[in-house]
Amino acid sequence: MKLQAVLLSCLLGTGCLSAAQVSVTSPDSAVVMTISDVEGLSYSVLLDNKPVLTDSRLKLVLAGGNELGSELSIVSSAISGSDSIWEAVESRKKIIRDNYNQADISLQTAAGKKLTLICRAYNDGVAFRYAFGTDFGSKVTIADERNEFAFAGDFVCWPAFLNSFTTEHQALYPQSLLSDISAGDLVGPPLTVKLADDLYCSVTEAALVNWAGLYLTRDSKDLSLYKSPAFIGGGEPVRFNVELPAATKQIRLVVDAVDGNGFDHVDLVNVNLVKSDGSKIWLSDLKPSYARQAWGSLRTDKSVDGNTLKVGSKPYNKGLGTHSDAVIGYNIPADVIAITGIAGIDDEVGNKGKARVEILAVETPDDNTLISTLSRLDQAADAVVVNTPAVSPWRVIMLGRKPVDLVNSDIIVNLNPPAQIADTSWIKAGMCSWNWLSCGNGMDMNLLKGFIDLSAALNWDYCLIDDGWYKGMDCLTPIDGLDIPELVEYAQNKGVKIWVWVHWRALEDNLQAAMSLYNQWGIVGIKTDFMSRDDQWMVNWYEKVLQVAASHEIMINFHGCYKPTGTARTWPNFMTCEAIYGNEQNLGTSYNNPVHKTTLPFTRMLAGIMDHTPGAFLNANKDKWRAQRPVISLGTRAQELAICLVYDSGLISTADKPSNYYGQPGLDFLKGLPASWDDSIALDGQIGQYYIAARRKGNDWYLGALTDFTARKINLKLDFLEQNAVYTATIYADGADVAQDAASLNIKTISVTADDTLDLKMASGGGAAVIFAKQ
Repeated sequence: MKLQAVLLSCLLGTGCLSAAQVSVTSPDSAVVMTISDVEGLSYSVLLDNKPVLTDSRLKLVLAGGNELGSELSIVSSAISGSDSIWEAVESRKKIIRDNYNQADISLQTAAGKKLTLICRAYNDGVAFRYAFGTDFGSKVTIADERNEFAFAGDFVCWPAFLNSFTTEHQALYPQSLLSDISAGDLVGPPLTVKLADDLYCSVTEAALVNWAGLYLTRDSKDLSLYKSPAFIGGGEPVRFNVELPAATKQIRLVVDAVDGNGFDHVDLVNVNLVKSDGSKIWLSDLKPSYARQAWGSLRTDKSVDGNTLKVGSKPYNKGLGTHSDAVIGYNIPADVIAITGIAGIDDEVGNKGKARVEILAVETPDDNTLISTLSRLDQAADAVVVNTPAVSPWRVIMLGRKPVDLVNSDIIVNLNPPAQIADTSWIKAGMCSWNWLSCGNGMDMNLLKGFIDLSAALNWDYCLIDDGWYKGMDCLTPIDGLDIPELVEYAQNKGVKIWVWVHWRALEDNLQAAMSLYNQWGIVGIKTDFMSRDDQWMVNWYEKVLQVAASHEIMINFHGCYKPTGTARTWPNFMTCEAIYGNEQNLGTSYNNPVHKTTLPFTRMLAGIMDHTPGAFLNANKDKWRAQRPVISLGTRAQELAICLVYDSGLISTADKPSNYYGQPGLDFLKGLPASWDDSIALDGQIGQYYIAARRKGNDWYLGALTDFTARKINLKLDFLEQNAVYTATIYADGADVAQDAASLNIKTISVTADDTLDLKMASGGGAAVIFAKQ
């Protein structure tokens, strides 16, 4: 083990305020993180002596604008190391090694107040956090966090553009350049960056507790030209007339859901660009340079649902219909001096929904430095208030020489505290039938019993009853004709257990009563939805829900939520969460395509468990795909089987209805498919191109492979199998006629050993799924 502390200008000690730096090195000596107080506190990161981040400033902004960073000096440091093994509960692997070196660096302000910067170096990344004692009083109020992530070049990256703090984090990860992240953008972590063919990193956070969620943005002047007051469904629209700065080349319209985006069908109507000669251009006649919505697609001269634009009972012929949160960018013709228009909630959602519109001029960045910022509700001045002593979440830079190194990292869970549940015997991962995506929120006893029967037939552990089972917002009272205890008993007699969906506001209003009642009924899990926030209050609400649920032996699936940060280690009843652009999006768009699906393992999944809701058995190629319910997966049946395996999730809620499963080729692969594993290995892949992973349960191995729209043939070594053992491999591959029928499968069985090579042939949008049963 190599521990390094490099001290410049003086030996660190109490009262020593000369310039100094401290370095902490990973156990394998390949990763070095250096902290310096020369001209303000900063850090840098190396992997294999190659720069990942350079001279990145560290800064916190306290209440009232008092900045911590430029005046901080290193007073002393302590270097330590740790190497331990812990056992995960129902996770992607059972045994996890936690091996790191740590620097506890005491910092001091000019006024003599002290705090600590804690830095860790793992073989697969670095992390840092702030620790406050009582020098700052009994409470610390954080207005914002402005830590830099300074890259040495304009590298390829895969950002999740969110552009609002009230978001469900259901994002695409388009291949971009760092320079594509402009002033005014909010990028949700993880942000994965390719610095070289043998150097990758991803920036995210871990152990988000009693703090506000992290975003990445640009440190530049405020380019906001206009921010509307909030407008509500059924209320008066707002009118805007905004002058544009001279030589504006691009504008951005940001639509913020404000209070959850379930019903925010926002219309921007009669929007005109005004030229200096007084002539006007309809904005809806121009093609946007980009358009990103939380749901569905941008509509031109129609509402989000494709109806006539109508706000405040008045119809409009010209305008944009979007579903917030959303961001829409336009390149502006020359000589445009203003933008005018009206914004409101479309009448198609009645008096529901609440939103706000912001107009920005876009500035081209002049460097490759991103900074962190903290979520807040309703543009509050302060983001975090904590009692001291307190620690911030970890800011994490995951590192790898190949993309799959990032996937194989355990750094996120390792940075979280151990499990707070003593008896975890009631917690079990599993496959789950699910009614909403295929059947909507209409339900009756016979329909739900059909889903229970499906789970029983396929040896799945669970059935999820989604939205529509209770009256209004009363989550304690089922709708007429629905008997939840009877359904629970029916399921129990077939070896199946029941989860139920609950809107988060209904759950908050009845938290203890609901948990107690559900436990009494025999409900084992709750899917709660539409939080659409990660401000400090909401982060604490998640913690409260997990704790109360654990006391009633209930598992949790968060939907309409923020990305995970490793909390499932501390609260292992946290089985999965959404924060993903998944199969649900196939109801309206084709963006959940094979390129996106092969990007997810290297982006969103780096944060942790994700509920993609896979398993759609209606499959189509690009030329035949359409939006409908039940959803059609854009990709082959073999790819959809593989997705059920390779995405991390402790609850796999399947996408389709019973009649689309029975008798179908490939269904045997899903029978009794595990959702927790003894080991998992990402074997090979390139971001947005292909991904191959293997998992072990007991003596058997499973393998899944996905490709984008490029057909591939890969010769895969099977050296992950146990040596000197023989396995029966059942292979579910793309069929010979898959170009005409995306559901076509070629199923065959062969005997293999660890010394063999498996030829995987994947069609465009295809994949492969394999079960290796030890003989």
